[in-house]
Amino acid sequence: MASGFITLPNGKNWSARWSRYDLTLKIIMNRLNENGDEGCLKKWLHFILPTEDDIESGYCFFRVFSEDPYDSDSIVRFIDTRYLHPKYYEIFWQTVENLNNELAIETSIGFLMNDLYECFQHNQLPTGESIPEIEDKDDIDIFFMNGFNMGA
Repeated sequence: MASGFITLPNGKNWSARWSRYDLTLKIIMNRLNENGDEGCLKKWLHFILPTEDDIESGYCFFRVFSEDPYDSDSIVRFIDTRYLHPKYYEIFWQTVENLNNELAIETSIGFLMNDLYECFQHNQLPTGESIPEIEDKDDIDIFFMNGFNMGA
């Protein structure tokens, strides 16, 4: 069952099982360099991916920040790319396109990148339409966790 979601320009979602969602983001993250805006996006992607110390829950995971188990936060596997800052939006989707062009579709990660890229290509906003105002600010909390400012 799908438990990781990336929202496309027209509001539809690309989805995958949590493990494939994590793998997709990890491949994108590893393609980015360490400096500038790419480096910032890379650090943020690293933060929103689970580690061996996190508690898995499928659609999200729980990260404990100290010895106190109540000092934790859930990180939901949901990225609405429409509300990424434009520079990070451009880097994210350009990286997906580059990976799609480089990875063989016969491999599992090549298949995932191709699927994500094709969904992105076929789910653009219609001409003249703009991204709607966000209805629920909780949908973009992930952009501001841990001091990051990835939102538009």
